Amino acid sequence: MYETLTGKGALTILELSRTSGVSRTQVYRVIEELKEKGLVEEIVDEYRRLIQGSDVSQLKQLVMAQKHTTEELEGLFPVIEEELAGSMGTGHPETKVLFYRGRAGLRQLIWHTLRAKKETVGYTYRAIEEYVGNEFMEDWMRAFVRKGLVMHEVYSDTYLESVDKNPGRFPKTFISRYISSSVLHINIQMDIYNDVVAQYNWHEGEIFGVEIYNTKVAAFHKQLFEIIWKIARPKVL
Repeated sequence: MYETLTGKGALTILELSRTSGVSRTQVYRVIEELKEKGLVEEIVDEYRRLIQGSDVSQLKQLVMAQKHTTEELEGLFPVIEEELAGSMGTGHPETKVLFYRGRAGLRQLIWHTLRAKKETVGYTYRAIEEYVGNEFMEDWMRAFVRKGLVMHEVYSDTYLESVDKNPGRFPKTFISRYISSSVLHINIQMDIYNDVVAQYNWHEGEIFGVEIYNTKVAAFHKQLFEIIWKIARPKVL
C-alpha cells in the first residue's frame, strides 16, 4: 500500500483499495498502522479524504532506527547469554552433546568460547573468517579482549594456505605455534575450554559442529594439547 501511494500520489480510501487490491476494511486498519509510523499523511481536500505516502526519507529513518535497536540487542545478547549460562543449575546432566549446522551454528560455537574462565586451547584448521565473516570475527575479538581471555592455538600448513586470502589480525593474548602437516595434519577446528571440547568444520561442503560437555573428555584433550604444544614451534605468518 505504501508503494502504491508513493507511485500514484494521493488517493481516496476507495481508490487505494482498488489500486492496491486490498479490501477497504484492511485499508482502514493498515492506514492507521502506517500513520503511526509516519509513513502516510491524511489530506482533507474539500469533501474528500485523501491519503498520500510520506517522503521515502521517513522510511529510511525507520530502517536506521530498527538497525540501531538491533545493534543494541546484539551488544546486550552476550551478557544475557552469559547470565543464562551461569544460571544453569546442577540438575543438568554432567555430560551433554550439542550439534550445530550452517553459518549461524558455527557462529554460536565460536561465540561460546567467550564463556572460557580464562584460557582456550585448540587447533586452527583454516581462516574461519572465510565462512563466518570478518565483521563477526572482529566483534568476537573485541569481546575476547574485553574479557581478558587468552588463546593458545596450534596451526598447520592447511591454515597457512587459507590465510593468503584471509590475513588475520589477532590480539596479543593469541599465542600461536606451528606444526608441520607431516607431523600432525590438522583437518578440523577444535577449541577446548572449561569442560567443553568444540569441534567444527566448514570446508568442501561439510558445515557442522559439535560441543561435548564432559570434564574427563576436556581434561584428556587438554593433556594431548600440551604434548602437541611442546612439539610445535613459533612461526611468523
